Amino acid sequence: MKRRYVQFATVLILAAAIAGLLSQLVLGGSDRVKIGNGAVSVLARVSKAEDSLPQRVLAYPFAARNFASTTGEGSRLLHVEGTLRLYAVPGKEGMLCLIEVDDAAATAGGSCADRRILLTGAIFMADRQEDGSALVVGLVGDGHTYAEAEGRRVPVESNAFVLPGVDGSSVTVGSSTAAQTIDLGG
Repeated sequence: MKRRYVQFATVLILAAAIAGLLSQLVLGGSDRVKIGNGAVSVLARVSKAEDSLPQRVLAYPFAARNFASTTGEGSRLLHVEGTLRLYAVPGKEGMLCLIEVDDAAATAGGSCADRRILLTGAIFMADRQEDGSALVVGLVGDGHTYAEAEGRRVPVESNAFVLPGVDGSSVTVGSSTAAQTIDLGG
């Protein structure tokens, strides 16, 4: 009987070790540096009128497919720069969405991802500009303090960053203790 307990314990330990190894290989835990705890404190602040998404954004099929609420409830204005506005919007099934609205260009776009991505990176968009560079905007979790590309560093404010004129294919987000490079995919 004692031998069965030893065998059972051995199998359990082996299974736990294999599960741990597989989670690192499949989820990519070993090569991703965690920055902060993944929380987005700006979403916890009291809502103001300016946090409401424009009605035209709510009318897009993208909103119906991705937002947790048809009214964009819980959205927060993250950043305003000229005619550019960035919003964070709670998404369906644990997702979080970054919405970019440019009133001068009469455009809007969005990107959604699982909130866990904020532990190691950002929800971002890279918009190609007329000069061939990219305007990179991002939503990051608490703990991130900067975004950087090609030696230019901008601060993270209200969980967001705006990096204009990016010619390269990556952006680094980080804090004083850790950094992670994001491939822009272009």
